[in-house]
Amino acid sequence: MRTRNRDELRLDFEQLRQPDRGKKRIKSALKKQESNLAAYLAPWYEQSKENSHVYPSQGLLVTPYDYLNYQSLQLLPQETIVKTLRLRRFFLELFNHPYRTSYLQQVSRQKFTAPSAVANKAIEFAQKAGMSLAVGDLGAVVIGASKARISRTDRFAQGPFVKLGRQGRHIFVGSSSPDVWNSAAAIATMAASQCLAGIPRNGVLSDISRQAEVAKETFVWLKRLAKEILPNRSDATWIKRAWRNNVMGTVEAAPEKAVERASALYEVGVRCFRVYSPEPGTGPGETVVALRKKFGQSVEIFAGQVVEVEQAQKLEAAGADGLFVGIGGGGRCIPGIRSGSAIDWPELVWRLRGQIKIPVIAEGGASDHIAVSLLLGASGISVSRVVAGGTIESPGGALFCADAHGHLFKPYGGEASARTKYLDGKLLPFDIPAFVEGETTEARMTYVKFVYPTLTYNLHLLIEDAILALVFRGANDTRQLQALNPSPLRWITSSGNFAMNTH
Repeated sequence: MRTRNRDELRLDFEQLRQPDRGKKRIKSALKKQESNLAAYLAPWYEQSKENSHVYPSQGLLVTPYDYLNYQSLQLLPQETIVKTLRLRRFFLELFNHPYRTSYLQQVSRQKFTAPSAVANKAIEFAQKAGMSLAVGDLGAVVIGASKARISRTDRFAQGPFVKLGRQGRHIFVGSSSPDVWNSAAAIATMAASQCLAGIPRNGVLSDISRQAEVAKETFVWLKRLAKEILPNRSDATWIKRAWRNNVMGTVEAAPEKAVERASALYEVGVRCFRVYSPEPGTGPGETVVALRKKFGQSVEIFAGQVVEVEQAQKLEAAGADGLFVGIGGGGRCIPGIRSGSAIDWPELVWRLRGQIKIPVIAEGGASDHIAVSLLLGASGISVSRVVAGGTIESPGGALFCADAHGHLFKPYGGEASARTKYLDGKLLPFDIPAFVEGETTEARMTYVKFVYPTLTYNLHLLIEDAILALVFRGANDTRQLQALNPSPLRWITSSGNFAMNTH
């Protein structure tokens, strides 16, 4: 294929985004596959079953501990599945367009620049007063009137990407929540969208061999995607390697167990690991040391959950490529309630500025406050239900639970819910789940007229949010945004919160 210059690539990128041309292009690309629907939809129907009939990915799974009102199970109509896959294909083509990936490669070649300490009176006053600020207590004022207007289209073409670990990636990271990420389709789609994508270690994937099999299946899905999206691309080899490196295996914060689990994942091709402990302790640091001793520099390691600046510095010294912060505060997490803990990760992320040189990924409500999370100093934002919940890629595929009103959903409990404790075998006598720290809720399918249930669409919405965070601060990228001094972050009152939302 002839190598195209930057102007030609930009024109082609813009044409793909045009309503008529883009739709025609995707339908043309899928025409051959759609002519044989049985073969085309076979991988999706294979996982669109109840969990007992799906392996290694988790199927649609209900447990005695869900307490959800579902009346029946319902498979999406074939026409809906076809339209969903068209939308998914469009976004995957858009996310991997050569004009866009040229910027991704550029970011990958750059050195990561950690946010430096900047001034902010609101946060400084809170710290002096001993106040704990939650992410929802903060907002950001609009600035940048003295600069030229920031182009939204240009920002989308350029990601916004960040050097997250050892390569350029989107700022959004697939979490370790089993009810949305325990399927190869979800992990592969997220990885092929240029995002870190976690393979959870809870629920049905608590079994090491099954977690490794899901990793293996994920790479099969990525190979299939590469054949569809990257034929005759001069950058295909680089992109395929980037996709594979985005697959992140979650392991315990216990050296011996973690090395055993990581070794099984490494054997099938995983080269990125997340050391995950939802409680404070020395385990994450000891595990990073053990993994580095076992695998050397052949793997990336992200570690958490970090609760102190000194702990972050020790993890960096031990060889971590990035850190996770955020205990509680998510859509179904209740450790804050049960342990009486403030959800104070925003203050920690702020205090880490200038203290470490590796990126920080925030979770526990960060995806609901993207501009604030980035301005605090987070380089990555962990996502669960907001991206993958109630989609065709999440466990169960095109099979959903239906409630009494006909609304479709999938159970969503997270790694500390009663349903996951039950699946992990963490029960007391009389089948009582131990230390439940999460509610089980519904991850509903979207019911917007033009939208179909694919995680790529949800991810696209968050990318637009990140772009708007830049545009309304006059910044071209996250580095410029985080370097604003003084920071545009402000306390917001309840009236301010009301005014920000639709009313």
